[in-house]
Amino acid sequence: MKRYRMREQMPAELAGGPENVRAIFPQHSALLQDLLYGRGITSAEDAERFLNPRFDAVQSDNGDEQADGGSDSHDPMLLPDMEKAVERILLAAKTGEKICVWSDYDCDGIPGGVLLSEFLRDVGLSVVHYIPHRHKEGYGLNKVGLKELRERGVTLVITVDLGTTNVDEVAYANELGIDVIITDHHLVAEQLPPAFAVINPKRPDSQYPFDGLCGAGVAWKLVQGVLQKIRMEGNPFDLPAVMTGYAQGREKWLLDLVGIATLSDMVPLVGENRMLARYGLLVMKKNRRPGLAALLSLLRIKPAMLTEDDIGFMIAPRINAASRMDSPQLAASLLAAKNSDDAREFAQALSAVNDERKTVVALTVKEVNKRLATSDLADAPIIVMGNPNWRPGVLGLVANSLMQAHGKPVFLWGREGGEDDVIRGSCRSAGDVSVVEIMQGAADIFAHFGGHTASGGFSLTQERVHELLPRLVASHALLPAVASDEIEILIDRELQLAEVSHAHRELPKLAPFGVGNHKPLFRIPRVTIGVIKIFGKAKDHLEVMLTQDDARATGIAFFSTPESFQKTLVEGALVDIIGHVETDWRGGPRVRVVDVI
Repeated sequence: MKRYRMREQMPAELAGGPENVRAIFPQHSALLQDLLYGRGITSAEDAERFLNPRFDAVQSDNGDEQADGGSDSHDPMLLPDMEKAVERILLAAKTGEKICVWSDYDCDGIPGGVLLSEFLRDVGLSVVHYIPHRHKEGYGLNKVGLKELRERGVTLVITVDLGTTNVDEVAYANELGIDVIITDHHLVAEQLPPAFAVINPKRPDSQYPFDGLCGAGVAWKLVQGVLQKIRMEGNPFDLPAVMTGYAQGREKWLLDLVGIATLSDMVPLVGENRMLARYGLLVMKKNRRPGLAALLSLLRIKPAMLTEDDIGFMIAPRINAASRMDSPQLAASLLAAKNSDDAREFAQALSAVNDERKTVVALTVKEVNKRLATSDLADAPIIVMGNPNWRPGVLGLVANSLMQAHGKPVFLWGREGGEDDVIRGSCRSAGDVSVVEIMQGAADIFAHFGGHTASGGFSLTQERVHELLPRLVASHALLPAVASDEIEILIDRELQLAEVSHAHRELPKLAPFGVGNHKPLFRIPRVTIGVIKIFGKAKDHLEVMLTQDDARATGIAFFSTPESFQKTLVEGALVDIIGHVETDWRGGPRVRVVDVI
């Protein structure tokens, strides 16, 4: 059961005393002041930095690029091993080595790999962009791929969004005569791999002031590091003519890819990430990248109106669909496309793959529900089910859908073609119990498992799959769960319906929203429900006219079943609306209804 509580409001002394004269940020509206205060911002200086993040850095006296106090772009040389990595790349450019950018297969690694490959080719390097197959090769570096690259003449591998835990694989690369530069953002284990350089802001010895970068963000810092070195020394050797464009800041056009990754990877949208996401969206709105332009056109998204929600709900799922269904190379080819014809072809192919993904997910959900309805499995406290024909790449999406519908942890497994004895699976929970802790109670049956409280993955051999259900149920029974009535949701502010238009103009100043910078949630009291219209292919959208005194606004809601809102949204009813203020397809304001109380 949800409980709503108003977020701590601005004290009277900060608001200007009993006269209610706003003094904390006098240049901003009362609404914006309240929302800033709710984000822990209590000074005009912090407010300016939050509302207007800066990309530009200034030159120090010795010629190094340094971020001044007003910039959110920190000095890349503060990252561990950055200087030696930059020197190694410039040496490779000078001597004509062949380089591989080895990136992860998700919506962080793919954009990061494309941007780094694009930049290094501009430096003059011969670059192979290698993306491992999600299920045939798995996450991270692998020995088979490294051997293949060495046979193709590669002598330097640069990772994006992976590599920090690949100790054995990096040692093998060294044996082959391949240097490895790791750029990553994942947690660091006790032992670092024996790489030429390990650039990771989460290293304990890192001097970098921000450790929340995504994988593409770390790759972007490597780009900055190389440019800083080149600009500091003039042209250390004969660089291609294309590099002269970088003297005027051409690298900013790569921020669209950094922005996609930052907004997709659930990293905190504060500090440098907020700057990268904000500038990334600005670049995307310029619509200069053919692949992204083709995809936006296909999705009927106006570039000038692009938001973080479009990235999270429309762009990222399609990029991720490529690796879930087959090969991630299709998504990389789309982002790297150089002309509109190729871009249009890749966008159509990617959308077709995404449509196939949605169909497979829906059919798998239907199969699970049918099996639950015709057995006693529905009475178990968790759902554990599998099928050798299920695609492991979509099971996380299936598990999430089932978890939301049934309100219990879900563990699903399948098998990729060609893997006769390897079972791979995904699991999800609502956060009331940790899927990792459930798996820890049955750790001996797994070949590998990991994840977070609400999501995870696992693998095991075919011969042990019959143990999965009883062992996980037994483990789950030993764990305490958080009672649903303990779930508390904070409301940012009470809002009158007449303020919706004003809020619609003010809220973009706080965007983009995401982890660490939540989308403001409002309570709109005593609203009268007007005409209700159900629409959408699945009849899962609802549009409603809201009135309060003389004010009117359109509301919209999305739900899993029509009954979820129709019980409380009745024409003529007087209710309190819990929801967000957002932009409709025409560019005007509307209320996204989250709950009705």
